[in-house]
Amino acid sequence: MRDEPTRVVVVQFPHWSLLAAALGRGARSAFEPIVRAVVAHVPLVEVTAPGIIMFATRGPSRYVGGDTPLAALVHTAVADALCAVIGDAHQHAQTHAGFGIGIADGRLAAAIAARHSMQTSAPVVVPSGTAHRWLADASVRALVECVDVIGAVGAGVPDTADVSSYRDVVSLLERLGLYRFGDVAALREADLIARFGAFGRDLSRLARGLDRHPPLTAPAPPDRVCMRQFDAPVESRDAVVATADELAVGLTDHLAAHGLVAVRVHVLIESDHGERSERMWYRADGLGARAIVESVRWQLDAWIQHDAPTSGVVAVRLSPEQVVANTGRQATLWGGERDGDRHAQRAIRRVADVNGAESVTVPAWRGGRDPARMFEFVRSDAVDLERRVVSGVDAAVGWRGAVPSPAPSLVFDTGELSNGAPEIAVLDSRRRPLMVNARHAMSAEPAWVLINDVVYDVVAWAGPWPVEECWWDQRRARRTVRLQLLVRDVGSLPVTRAMIAVLERSVWRLAAWYA
Repeated sequence: MRDEPTRVVVVQFPHWSLLAAALGRGARSAFEPIVRAVVAHVPLVEVTAPGIIMFATRGPSRYVGGDTPLAALVHTAVADALCAVIGDAHQHAQTHAGFGIGIADGRLAAAIAARHSMQTSAPVVVPSGTAHRWLADASVRALVECVDVIGAVGAGVPDTADVSSYRDVVSLLERLGLYRFGDVAALREADLIARFGAFGRDLSRLARGLDRHPPLTAPAPPDRVCMRQFDAPVESRDAVVATADELAVGLTDHLAAHGLVAVRVHVLIESDHGERSERMWYRADGLGARAIVESVRWQLDAWIQHDAPTSGVVAVRLSPEQVVANTGRQATLWGGERDGDRHAQRAIRRVADVNGAESVTVPAWRGGRDPARMFEFVRSDAVDLERRVVSGVDAAVGWRGAVPSPAPSLVFDTGELSNGAPEIAVLDSRRRPLMVNARHAMSAEPAWVLINDVVYDVVAWAGPWPVEECWWDQRRARRTVRLQLLVRDVGSLPVTRAMIAVLERSVWRLAAWYA
């Protein structure tokens, strides 16, 4: 099969997670109206993550008369849906609402075009067959910006750790004198593989305007592996997800027996009245069983919430549209997944199978400035435990005023209506309460901290760090001052510990302890 690039459309919101947080909504639920606006014109789309939509131009482009009319149509639909989503949101939310639309040969070229589109507020269409020339002058630093589109360097869902990996790759490329993709494309693929390993092959393909994976070269598994038809319509959402779980396990096991893994899976859910929900799901390093189940759950929830099918589900089909050789995953020497993590994953799955998925919750990163609210407990089946890397999350990314790494080990909810954070006294050298004025200037340097009748001596301190949230909403507005303290117990067994104290409404509270 001839290796030709796939012409794709990329719709990208670089700051979607921040926009959803500013609107007080979940990233997935807030993004569904945007997806539905695109699906109204292009039935089968690929949603890699909240904030990114992709689909092939073949078919839709011919129907509307070319790539340029298609880009204009999608841009108008997305803009109208975005206005409905943000409504009368304050300027703080609207600053994160920028998006871009790019059309090109290959995912990387289309993603870079979408980035350029944000600057011009108009779609960018790269003529067919010119993606390699378009990329030749582009900086290799675009790899960091497009990680969510092209996929992670190694195994795992693109997250902060993978962005760091791309930064390392970009740094090495620039130190080698390879500043543009044209410089990379001029090298032999064998030389890149020798220096960068398996990712060197992908890097060579990306630089030449191709996708990371060649076209489908292996036959798809038989339908009996990935399709289930029910004798009677199924009304239970959990029953449909459980069926999808069985299908996903059978599909991945079948592919694994042949040394393959699916990187693109088509999910079809059909109701008894002929209503259908179709969506394409992609992951550069392969979709495991849990990742497929998570995708089905996302798709099913969106279908129920927005389309409200009038009858139960009668069929679920998982079709691998693209499979590649399963090269496995190389364990890292330090950090990464450990045996204990795998044992915990199996234990969680066993408990969830017996007692239901809602019986087990796991922390999922949501962002924010408050250490107690950066993570939220969600159902165990709402995240892909096999590829989840919590250690790679940097809470400070994209959140001005957030507590930087390392994160505290024990946190208390310092919300106004919460009684979780104990009140404390922060005193100066004269044993007077420490105060912070409106200009964030302290009345004196902190010298003592009193917690539950225990006196701590302040060894070192940093701050104060002001935090002002939702100032445009009088009901949710919050002004606090954060102070980081290194304290020592003045008792018989002196122990030095680090803590975070928060001043709100003239009351100091203990926000967190560091290990």
